[in-house]
Amino acid sequence: MKRSALYILMLLGLAACSDWNDHYDEASIATTAVDIYSGDIVSYMKTTPDVSAFSALLEEAGIYDSTYADKQYTFVVCDNSVYSAGASGIADKRRLAQYSVSDMAIEPSKLVEGFGIHTRSGKNIWVYGGGNSAKLDDCNIVKTVKTQNGYIYYIDGIIPVRASVYEFLQSLGDEYSTFKALVAKNEELTFDREHSQPIGVNNEGMTIYDSVKVIRNELMDRYNKDGIATWNMRDESYVTTMFIPTNEQIERAIQTALDSVQLWNAVTDEYGRTIGTFDDATRARYQEKFENWIVRACFADRRLSEQEVGTDAPDFSCVGDYQMIIDRQADKTRYSSIEPAYWRPSVQTVDISNKVPLSNGVAYYCTNLKIPTHVIIYRLKARLYQLWNTLDNAPDLQTKYFRWNHWTSVMVIPNCQGEFMLSETLPTMYYHELTAIPDEAALADSLPCSVEYDGLQYVAEYDGPQNTERNGYVIECNLPAGEYYLRMGFKHSLQYSLSIWFNDSLMVKDMIMYAQGSNYHFDRGAAAPLPHNGELGISYPEGFDPDYWMEQDVKAIAYDTDGYTVGIVNQKHSGNFRIKVESSDMSRIFDPTATRNKNNVKQLMMYHWCLRPTKNNY
Repeated sequence: MKRSALYILMLLGLAACSDWNDHYDEASIATTAVDIYSGDIVSYMKTTPDVSAFSALLEEAGIYDSTYADKQYTFVVCDNSVYSAGASGIADKRRLAQYSVSDMAIEPSKLVEGFGIHTRSGKNIWVYGGGNSAKLDDCNIVKTVKTQNGYIYYIDGIIPVRASVYEFLQSLGDEYSTFKALVAKNEELTFDREHSQPIGVNNEGMTIYDSVKVIRNELMDRYNKDGIATWNMRDESYVTTMFIPTNEQIERAIQTALDSVQLWNAVTDEYGRTIGTFDDATRARYQEKFENWIVRACFADRRLSEQEVGTDAPDFSCVGDYQMIIDRQADKTRYSSIEPAYWRPSVQTVDISNKVPLSNGVAYYCTNLKIPTHVIIYRLKARLYQLWNTLDNAPDLQTKYFRWNHWTSVMVIPNCQGEFMLSETLPTMYYHELTAIPDEAALADSLPCSVEYDGLQYVAEYDGPQNTERNGYVIECNLPAGEYYLRMGFKHSLQYSLSIWFNDSLMVKDMIMYAQGSNYHFDRGAAAPLPHNGELGISYPEGFDPDYWMEQDVKAIAYDTDGYTVGIVNQKHSGNFRIKVESSDMSRIFDPTATRNKNNVKQLMMYHWCLRPTKNNY
C-alpha cells in the first residue's frame, strides 16, 4: 500500500510539471548523487566555466563536430585546476580527447568493478570498485552530471592513454625478446571472411573478396564450446593480466625442466611410452612443451591485483576455455577444451612494486619463473606384465623388485581381454595380467597373501606408433617428492578383497573387488563421461585428444587411460617408492583345482599402476 501511495504522489507531481523547464533551469541542480543539467552534453561543456580548459581540448580535437544532441554520450573530464596541474604530462592531446568520450550513456549504476567504458579511441576506461568508491582507472569520481543526452564524470586526475596489453607486449625491449618470440611463434595472419566484402566472381565461379586479414594465435585464442570467442590478448574488449619473464628466466626455467625430466627417469615418446634416450628430436619436443606452458601461464583473463599475485596469495588458474583446432586437410574446424595453466604466486614471483596499468588490464614483471613438476612429469605408468616378462631371465631381479608373501606360481596370463587397436597411428593396447595364487601354507591356515613391489618403468626403443619394440629393459623410478594421484588396474569381478599401501601409507583397507564393478577393470575403469583432465576423471596419454578420437570411435573414451583412482599419495622424499597389495581373504575362497586362465577371478590378477602429479606438485 505504501508503494501504491508513493506512485500516485509521483504521478501528481509529474502532472504539475508539464514542461522540463518548469522544474529545472539551465543551471545544474544538485541532487543527492548527480547534478541535473537540462541541456545537451556539449552545451554543458561549452557553458560551464570550471571545465573550460578541458572543453577547449575536446573542441580542438574535433569531438564536438561529431557529437549530436539526439545521440547518447559519456564524457570523462576534469576541472581547470586538475587539468592545469597535469597538462604538461599530456603527450597526445587529440588521443586524450578521444579517450575521454564514449558514444553511449553510462549511468552511475553501471560503474561496477570490471566494467569498461568503451571510448572513441578504441580503448576502454576500466572501473575499479563500485558504488561511492568507484574509480575510473586510478582516478576518483568527484562529481557526476546528468544531461539530456548523457553523463559527465568529473575525476581528480588526467587518465593517461595507456597502451593495451598487446601493444605493451610489442613494445618490450631486447631483455624480453624470447617471450615476445614465443607468443609470436603461434600467431598467423588469416582471412577474415565475416568482415571481408565480396567484390566479384572469378572464372571458376568462386567469390572474390576485398580481403580483410586478422591475426590469430593458435595457442592462446579462446572460445566457448560453440566456437564463440571468449578471450584473446589483442582485443581491448577482453581484460588481461600479463606476466613478463626475462630471456634469462625463460632459459633457466626450461633448462632446469629439461634436466629434471631426465633425472627423474620420466622421458616419454610422443605416445606416452617411457624411453631411455633424449635425442635432439625428443629434446625439441619437450622444449616446445615447456615453451608453450610458459606462454599459457603468463596470461590470465582477468585483472589481478597486487594482493592476488603477491607471494602470500593462493594459487590460481590462468586463461582456459576452448582452443580452435583447424584441420586444413579436412577443411574442418573444431574446439578442444584446454586445461588452464596453474600459477603459484609463492613460486612464480613478480615485482608487485612495479605494476604496469594498461588500457585493458595490467602487467607484472617476473622475478622468478619455474616449470612446475606436474608439467615436467605428465604421468608415469607401468604394466606389470611387461615388467615381469622383462625380468623373466633375471630371477634375482624378480626377487629383488617383487617380494611375494604367501602368493606363489606367478605367471602372466595373456589376452585377458582382446587387444585394443584404436588406430594404426597409435600404439595397440594389450591386456595381459600378472597373476598368482595362495601357497599351501596360506591355504592350510587362511593366511593373508601379499606382494610388495618397487616402482619400475619398462623402457624400450620403438619403430613408429605400433608396438614394434626392441632392447626392452626396466629402470627404477626416481620420483621427485610431492603429491600424486595413484591409479591402478586389476580385473572386474574379482571375488576377494584387497588392501593397498603406498610406501608405508595404507590407502584402502579390505576393498571388496566385486563390489567395485568395472572401476578397476584393467586401465579402463576411468572411462566415464567426465571432464578430460587430470583431476576430475579420465586422464589420457599426453597429447591424446579424446574429443577428436571419440568423433572417430566412441570406444576411444577407454584408450590408455590412467585407470581408477586409489587415492592421492604423498612421496615424502625424492627417489623410488613401494606399492603393496594384500588380500586377507583370498586363501579362504581360492579353489586350487580351478584352471589358471583369464576367467579365474579367485586368483590374483594385476594389470598396472599409474602415478600422475597433482597440481599441488609444483
